[in-house]
Amino acid sequence: MKFETLFRYRKQCMAAAIVLILLNHMKASWPESPAKIAASFFYGGVDLFFFLSGVGCFFSWRRDRDPAAFLRRRALRILPSYLPLILVWIAVQAAGDGIGPTAALAELLGVHGFLKLEPSFNWYVSGMWLSYLLTPWLAALAERCDTKPRAFAGLAGLLLLSAAFWYDYELVIMLTRLPVFFAGMLFAAESERREALTRTETALLLALIPVGAVLLWEFAKYWPDRLWNCGLHWYPFLLIAPGACLAIAAAASALERGRTGRALNRAAGFVGGYTFEIYLTHLCLPRLPAPAFLLCTALSTALLAGVSKRLRRMLGSRQTAGAAP
Repeated sequence: MKFETLFRYRKQCMAAAIVLILLNHMKASWPESPAKIAASFFYGGVDLFFFLSGVGCFFSWRRDRDPAAFLRRRALRILPSYLPLILVWIAVQAAGDGIGPTAALAELLGVHGFLKLEPSFNWYVSGMWLSYLLTPWLAALAERCDTKPRAFAGLAGLLLLSAAFWYDYELVIMLTRLPVFFAGMLFAAESERREALTRTETALLLALIPVGAVLLWEFAKYWPDRLWNCGLHWYPFLLIAPGACLAIAAAASALERGRTGRALNRAAGFVGGYTFEIYLTHLCLPRLPAPAFLLCTALSTALLAGVSKRLRRMLGSRQTAGAAP
């Protein structure tokens, strides 16, 4: 499979990931069934995000290798969506049980996941900042991992690093996502050395999906007390995420052969462009019945996307004005 296929349909992969996350958060109202059991593992859509983010961050970093410019681009992507929502969230918290100034400032900066302050919105933005801050070093490491033994050694090193944060309730959920983020960088770096994966490599990555699924099942069955504390919720997705993204990209590529398929790809690509906004807004909503939950998510996402688009235009105008002679 060509690396270009994965990169071309990255937004479609993002759309599939957010659908998994939404299904996971809607499962409480479902009747007991195999589908509900499967949906309990769909939080792994976040791991697909991290894998795909690793791909994107590698190429973004390679653009100019300037840490300040890289972080500025990342900030301009996430803050216009994050800040309006988190300001509303802080206001709601202040009107309810209250929120201290330190916690409010940490939420605004998106670093609350490192400081163990309550109340806390969600760990994901802190996890994004962590991956962005480490991108210069991880991208350089990915470039040096030009053989399979070196790539495995790089992944093993990050797995060992994450193990140092076991039993840290706040940090373990972020550090155990670094290996899958780095795996995305490895794919991006490898694409600059050759055009495609071999058939054997593609088949192996696809075969690892059920292996990771079995590990998830077994971990939940035999070590339920270690699922969070030791990252057993998330490590198996290092096996699942790369193959899953390849499979989604291959399916999207196949859909291009027909008019209906192309329409589906355009719709998925549109959704994939707003996954961050969808993720943020759906976290603020009560767990309503599925139709109401999806409708409220769509409406709140449209509102947030409109506000963030206006903010990006304002920031872009100011940058242009500041650069003028």
